[in-house]
This record gives sequence, C-alpha cells and structure tokens, in this order.
Amino acid sequence: MSFNPIHLPAIRSFLNQYYRTVFAFICLVLVFFYSKAYSYMLFHTLVELFSIVVAFAVFIVAWNSRRMQDNKYLHVVGLSYLFIGALDLFHTLTFKGMNVIPSYGYQANQFWIATRAMEAGIFLVGFLMINRKRRVNSDQLFLIYSVITVLITASILVWKIFPVCFVEGQGQTPFKIYAEYTVILVLIISLGLLFVHRNKFDQRTFQLLVGSVFFAILSECCFATYTNNYGVLNEMGHYGKLVTFFLIYRANVEMSFVNPMEQLFRNLKASELEYKTLAENLPGIILRFDDRLNCIYSNQIASGDRVLFEGTAGEIHRRIDAMLKVALRMGMTQNGELDIVVAGATRVYAYQIIPEVSAKTSQTNLLVICRDITASRREKEYLSSLLDTIPHQVWTAKPDGSIDYVNDVVCRDFGNSRAELLMDGWLQYVHPDDLAELSHKWQFSLQSGEAFMTQFRLKMADGIYLWHLGRAVPIFDAGKVSLWIGTNTNIDAQKKGQELRDEFISVASHELKTPLTSIKAFNQMLARTSDLVKMQSYVQKVDQSTGKLERLINEMLDVSRINAGKLQFNYASFDISQLLQECCDTIQLSTGSHQLIFRSPGVVIINGDRFRLEQVINNLLNNAIKYSPKAREVVVSCKTDQGGVVVSVTDFGIGIESRELEQLFDRYYRSDNAAERFGGLGLGLFISSEIIKGHHGTFWIESVIGEGSTVSFRLPMEEIELPSSHPESGFEYHDEHLRIWCNQEKGWLDVNWTGYQNVETVQNGGLQMLSILKKSGFKKVLNDNREVLGNWSEASDWAAKVWFPMMIAAGLKDMAWVFSPSIFSQLAAQKSVDESDGAANVNFFHDMDEAVKWLESQ
Repeated sequence: MSFNPIHLPAIRSFLNQYYRTVFAFICLVLVFFYSKAYSYMLFHTLVELFSIVVAFAVFIVAWNSRRMQDNKYLHVVGLSYLFIGALDLFHTLTFKGMNVIPSYGYQANQFWIATRAMEAGIFLVGFLMINRKRRVNSDQLFLIYSVITVLITASILVWKIFPVCFVEGQGQTPFKIYAEYTVILVLIISLGLLFVHRNKFDQRTFQLLVGSVFFAILSECCFATYTNNYGVLNEMGHYGKLVTFFLIYRANVEMSFVNPMEQLFRNLKASELEYKTLAENLPGIILRFDDRLNCIYSNQIASGDRVLFEGTAGEIHRRIDAMLKVALRMGMTQNGELDIVVAGATRVYAYQIIPEVSAKTSQTNLLVICRDITASRREKEYLSSLLDTIPHQVWTAKPDGSIDYVNDVVCRDFGNSRAELLMDGWLQYVHPDDLAELSHKWQFSLQSGEAFMTQFRLKMADGIYLWHLGRAVPIFDAGKVSLWIGTNTNIDAQKKGQELRDEFISVASHELKTPLTSIKAFNQMLARTSDLVKMQSYVQKVDQSTGKLERLINEMLDVSRINAGKLQFNYASFDISQLLQECCDTIQLSTGSHQLIFRSPGVVIINGDRFRLEQVINNLLNNAIKYSPKAREVVVSCKTDQGGVVVSVTDFGIGIESRELEQLFDRYYRSDNAAERFGGLGLGLFISSEIIKGHHGTFWIESVIGEGSTVSFRLPMEEIELPSSHPESGFEYHDEHLRIWCNQEKGWLDVNWTGYQNVETVQNGGLQMLSILKKSGFKKVLNDNREVLGNWSEASDWAAKVWFPMMIAAGLKDMAWVFSPSIFSQLAAQKSVDESDGAANVNFFHDMDEAVKWLESQ
C-alpha cells in the first residue's frame, strides 16, 4: 500500500491544531509504559492519580461556571467528579500493597465498582435534568453527592457491609461481575439517550461525550472479564478509564471554561436575532432611547418605513419627551395614552416606558412599547354610551369583587363622580340594616361563581333611601370568572306599592268583616225575638250594614275598573248646584251630628257624568263628617271663576299634615292622623280624584292641623281658547292666566301667574316664557305664583322633564320662584324642579322682597 500525498495537508492541519495534545498523550504513554515495566503498583498509582487530577479539574470548572452554564447535563455530571475523584482516591489508597489504609481484603475492588456504578448512574440521571426549566440548585446537588460518597465509604471502611468483589486465587466474585455488566448496561442506555438529546449539545461536545461513554463501556468490559488484579485486561481497563476522564475534561473544561464566551456570544446573537425578529413583526411601535434620549432603535426604521416613523413614532417621541425624562430620572416604568392624528384620523396609542439599567456600565436605556388601542377605545366608548342610556344603575367588577366601572345613572343617583365611586365603591350607600345580608350574598357569589341577586336600600343624593333590586352575573373565560356585570334596579315604587297592597288587604279584611259580623249578629237576634219594634230596629241595622258593605264592594270594583282603564263616563248637561243640594239633603237625613250648610250660587250648568260626580260629592261629605267628630257644621260652596266651577267642602275637624296632602290621592293611602281612629279602605279620595281627572278637572286640599280641611275640585264649564299670537315686540305676553315682561332695569324676566291653572295653561305659559327668554338673552327669571289658585300638579311632570331642561338650554342660570299660598301649588313647583335634570340655580320663597333681594345678588 502506497502513501497518498493528498493526505499531507490534512495531517499537517491536524498536527498544527492538536500537537500539544498529541505530545502530552505520547509522554503519558511512555510514562505509563515504563512505570508498568518497573512496577505495576507504580503504574496503577500514576494512572489513578492522573485521572483523579482530571476529575478534580472537571469539578472546579463545573462549580465556577455554574451560574453561566445553561447545559444542565454537563452541570450535573461535572459537579459529580469531585466525589468520583475522591472515591477513586480511596480506591488508589486501598490497593493491595499501598499500605496507606489498613486493609482486610480487596477494598480497592469494592471502591472501584461503587465508583463506576455512581458514575454510570449520574450519566443516566443527568438526562432527567436536561429538559428541566428551573436552574439546578448546585448546593443541593453538592449535598446529595456528599451523602452518597460518605455512605459508600462508610459501608466499605467502617461498617464493612459492602459485598466482596475479589477473592485471592479465585478472581472476581459473581456480585462484581454482575455489577460490572449492570454498569455497562446503564452506560449503553446513557449512550442511547445521548443520541436522542443530541440537539441539546453542539457537535463538538456531543462527539466528546459519545467518545467518553464509549471508552467507559470498553473499560467496564475489561474489568468485567479480568481474573487478575495485575493482568493485561486490568491494565487496559485503566487506560479506558483514563481516556474517559480525558474526554469528559475536554467536553466540560474546554466547552464551559476555555471557550465559554463563544457559547455566550452565540446565545446572545441568537437572542438578538429573535428579539429583532419579534420586535419588527409586532403590530405596535417599539423604540429604544439611550441616556441622552436619542432614539437608537425603532422597529419602524428597521422595516424601512421612515415616513411612518416621522409621522407616528416620531410624534410619539415628541409627545412623551417629558415622560422619558421622568422614567430616566426615577428609574421607574411609566404608562400612559396618547391621541395622535395619523393621515387625518385620530388614533389612540397606549405606551409603556421601561428603564433598562446595565449592571456593568451603569448606563440606562429606555424601551418604549406602543400599542394601537383605537378600536378597543371606540368599543369601550360605544359600550359606555350604551350603558349610560340604560335607566338602571349598571356596574362591572373584577373577579375579586372590586368595582371597575359605573354608568352615569350611578353617578347621578349618588351625586358623586365616577372616579370617587370607583375608588370607594357603592356599598357605602347601602342601608346599614341591609349591608350584612348583601355582603354575605356577594361574597358567596364571588367564591362560588353563582349569579348574585338581592334586594336592599340605597341612599340617594338627597339622603333618601330607595329600594333596589341588585343582580350580577359572572362572565367566564377559560373556566374562570373574568368579569362581573351587575345592575341595580329601582323597585321602590313596586316595593311600597306591595306594602300598601298588603296593608290594604289587611284593612279590607277588617272593614268587610265588620258589617258582615253586624249582619250576622242582628239576623241571630231577629231569629230570637217576636217583638215587632225590636224586629224593625234590627232590620234597619241590617240594612245599614248591608249598605256599608255595598259601598266597600263598589269602591273595590271602581279601583279595579280604574286600574284596567275601564272606568266609563256618561256625559250630559246638568245643574251641578242642584246636584250639590240633593247630596246635602240626602246626607243630612242620615246624620244628626252635623249641620250641612250649602251656599248656592244659582244655576251652574256643566257637562259631565252626573252619577260619578254625585259619588265624588257624597264621598267628600261623608269624609267631612267622619273626620270632624267634635264639630257641628260642614260647609259646602260652589262658585264659577275663569270658565270653570269650583266646588269646596269645608270641615272643622282634625286636619291633615301638609306632608301627607299629596299622598291622600294615592290608592290605599290613609293619613297617619286618621288611620287608627277611623275606618275605611283609603280608596275614596283616590277614586274621586280619578273621576275628576276623567272630567279634565283638578283636585286639591287645604288643611290646618286641629282646625279642619277644605277639599276642592274644579271642573271646566267650556273649552278655553289659548292665545296663539304675541305682541309685535315679542318681549311681552299676557292673557288671563299669565303675564310676562322683560325687566330691563333689573336684567331679568318678570313672570306673574294668576288664577286656576291646568295642563294646557301651564304648557302654553311655559312655552311663552321660553320664547321670550331666548329673544331677550336674559339669564334670570322672577317667577311669581302668589296669585295661583288650586292645583296644577298634573303639569308638573311635563315641567320637570320637558320645559325646565329647555329653559336651561335657552340660557337660564338663576330663578327665584315665589310660592302660591296653595300647598298643592307649592308641591307642584318643587316637583317640577326636583325631578328635572337641570343645573340651574333655583330658590323658592314665600316673600317677594326676599326673592328680589336674592336674585339681585346673583
């Protein structure tokens, strides 16, 4: 076979790169060869000491590079070689003939197999750690290796329980042979796993590890088959072990210590490439600034879009300049949002400024991440606008129950800003008596994820508690609650209506039971007597109770018709003065305690349902007698005024408190002053007021506690035509109900209302005020109601919800409202302002001089 000169360059390159290694290897071979020739003991000692030095070197490198070593396999294996070297040292010192440690047998063989088993086991266990995400705890690993080493040493030298491995004249024991084959099997498995995980190592390291395990297997094959501690196989086994340690040295020392920066820079380069790839493909804008606030990186520039950088990222740079300085000075992350006009459209960006401090140079760079949140902002605004249109309180809460949104209804009801409500929550407005139950149910829902629902009272901005129904449902994401959506619905009217109905049922049961009991009692007495005089008296009592029972039933039937909208009227012209006289005569016959005095104005013809109006008049007369037990007179009057007829019934009885007057016309309501002392269902005035409303009339009461009450109603006699034209100047208006003029000296609108008002007159007058206020440009109004009569409460809802907001939109700032003497007129005035959503400054007065003085001061 001839030598091919083509191989000379390859051989020369190999020698140039590895000549030191080759030289060292030749020297070692010569040393070991001549030491073997001189003494096997010397050969064994030199081989083992060399391998021990290499093992300790492997440990030193592994320990000092533990914080930068990212290959957990090399880390676990490298740290073990301190203890493998220590056990090999014991193997060397206990070798037969060394006489360093007292020997009772062949302990060196025991240390050998224990060390090789530990080494093979660690080769295998290292693969269990290779995919571990958490960093290996070096201190714990050191402690584990220490314990294993101490146990092996104690079992051989102290306890002497380790199995015998070699018998003089016989060779290796079966335990030793089987243990060697087991070690070989473990090493073969490790070699297979090494190929499976080859992607975890670079090519050079992989080759060195494969060579190390391969020579370890060859070494163990030699030690599994030798019969003499001084034979050739024993010698070859030691050479294999020596190569194994040398390759581990190259794999661990060179790759983790001699050339660590190459691996580090390779990782950094890969990380930088990944970072740029990620940054340049993100939909947002990524910027980096140095400590002089110069932009040193932009993913927009990197993608070549200089125009976009100047248009958007450049504008962001200019807009957040102050926040960049704050982040640089304080070293803290800053967050915010920006509205930026891009191509004529407004875009919203959320930005985050993150300081990046270098530990080596103490230089601080700033990373800025900007996300386009325009779509989500619009969706949020649309949703917020939608929720604000809902007439209920709407709120949302985080999974832990903290409130993160409330709609405008919540703010308006509680008279607080959204920011304050989000900070403090709305539970502070819950009635103290309802708070414990509400909190218990809310906590249960938070823990269980079930829907929340309960009733409670909430304190409104005016200090009044109103009943609400609270409901909240969870929104789930990936099986967990991500949001709670809740509503609080005002059920105060229904709640109180239910309470009134319950009370009515109780009262009705009692009121119906009374005449029935009387009828039953007098029928029993009739059955027991034959006295005609008594029988006639009993029959009369039965008739009276039957009549009372009939009235109660008719009242309940009328209420049912009113609720169903089926209360019908049969209109005809008749003389109401005559009807009043007939009613007084009829009631007078049934009572001897009061004198009914009727002051007739003569013939007064109206168009109405005579039967229903008779029902109203009889109810008023009976109430007047019932609620004035100590008086002797009831006065009935009738007069015509401003195209209408006013009927009044005056008693001199117990009177009614002003706070209860308006509620007297509610169904089932009975005055606290009379409920316990007088019977009745509390339906009479409600039915009467509905009959009067059906005739387009009005109903009101004037009362003084302890002096009596006057109940009045007004019915129109003819259709009133309201003026539709204005004076040419347009700055004054007057008719029989109203006069408006511009007070140029004072700089306000003077308005004087007179006489009886209804929905039509109030609406016409309100629109005239609105028109003149717009034309004059005035911001103040002096509203005089001192000459207003009766009740215009039917128009108060229109005034609150329609007219008053229109006046504010027209420029109204201040209004001095002088009350009418009529309590009902005063209540209507307050209601028209209290229920409006306006922000005008309105004050009520009973004295004109005080009203003028206040308005002048505004």
